[in-house]
Order: sequence, then structure tokens, then C-alpha cells
Amino acid sequence: MTLSFVKIVMAVALAGLVALLVAVLTDNTFVAVGVIALAVVGILLLLRDWRGDRPVPAAVEGDDAELPEPEPADAAMSAEMFAPDISTDAGGPSSDARAD
Repeated sequence: MTLSFVKIVMAVALAGLVALLVAVLTDNTFVAVGVIALAVVGILLLLRDWRGDRPVPAAVEGDDAELPEPEPADAAMSAEMFAPDISTDAGGPSSDARAD
């Protein structure tokens, strides 16, 4: 963030705070709309800063880019080796898996 951007953000925040206090103390609808407008400006500034800070992904060049090979699953493991923690069977695991 540059110093001028910080000054702009601080000015918008201070103006919003003052406008909020004035809107609450005076019950003025137009000032309340101004508070909402300043909040929208603050959100837009936040989004602008957030988008500027995101890292730019490196360009991937067609066939030259090599992706890592996925590791094969262990063949010794199967679905039959696992049991659910919760069962509706009377003889199955209890509904509280920590009690087993």
C-alpha cells in the first residue's frame, strides 16, 4: 500500500465516522444515506486493495508444463475394511462413537 492510498482510506473512514455521528445525533435521513455511500466507497477501496495484493499466477506453457503424477491408491485397502461410526442396527456400533 502506498502512503497516498492510506491517506485516502483514512479520510473516507474519518468522514464516515463523523457522518455516522451526525446522522445518529440529528436523525437526518440524508446524512444517513451519506453514511451508506461512504461505507460503499470504503468497501470498494477494500476490494481494490485486495485485488491488487493477489499474486499473479505463473503462466503455464502448453505441453512444456509437467504436472505431478497422481499417486496410486493402496491396493490392500478396500471399503469392506471400514465400518460406519453410527448404525441403526441393534448389534452395530453405538450412536456415540467415542463410547466404543
